[in-house]
Amino acid sequence: MADWSQDQFMSNWDTTYVSTNVQPGAAPYTKNFFLDIHQELAAAGGELEKISACIIAAASIAVGRADIVGKFFDDVTTEYTPEKSEALFLRIREAISIIFPYVGIPQCIPACYGMIGVVQRKGQEYASQKKLRSPRVTEEDVQRGQELRQRIYSGVGNSEIFKLMDVYFTELFSCSTMVTWGYLISNANQEVFEVTESHLIVASAIIALGAARQSKSHVKATLGIGNSVNDVKRVVAVVNKIGQWAGKDLILPDVDNCAQQFQRH
Repeated sequence: MADWSQDQFMSNWDTTYVSTNVQPGAAPYTKNFFLDIHQELAAAGGELEKISACIIAAASIAVGRADIVGKFFDDVTTEYTPEKSEALFLRIREAISIIFPYVGIPQCIPACYGMIGVVQRKGQEYASQKKLRSPRVTEEDVQRGQELRQRIYSGVGNSEIFKLMDVYFTELFSCSTMVTWGYLISNANQEVFEVTESHLIVASAIIALGAARQSKSHVKATLGIGNSVNDVKRVVAVVNKIGQWAGKDLILPDVDNCAQQFQRH
């Protein structure tokens, strides 16, 4: 990648659009650290090889360091052809799209701007402009959202609290089903991810947020739809490393215990 501090275009772009929310004294982006954990996940093979960069991007955003995503994308794609870069851009773009309801748009924007800056420097052929969704939420999106939500949470045991959410926070609950699970995640699953992959990305963001109860629920859910205990442990370990790098003391789920609870349920 271009050294952003030495490249005038990237330095100006970073200062103007990307690093504006970074606190004084925050850990600097370290190329070797992020490429090493990327390789650590990818070396496991299978779906982790395909979504390793997505998990790292999602976790970084969730710990409040979306500013590193553009630099990370730049480093990973240094030797990529335009076609290979375009495919990775699409996967990371969709990872950001499916986690934003959990982490918030302001947390995501520096990651988007960082990736755009890389593409502005290298050329549009290194990114994807593919559209996966209609401009409006459709009835099909709603149906898919309901079906996917049911599938994800079927073995978690949250039905009672979900019913209460539907009673007292009806619009929020409905929006989550229609938009998060339907419009965003289900459509990403149509062309970019498998269900197991998209949910592991979502789970990594929730763990990185430090949401202890939700982390346990989503670990049980991701095991329930087919992710292996070993793969989930690898993801938790990488999320923890990102949290430590960012100075966050995360409350990590016990994957073995979650697996046992899911089996009992």
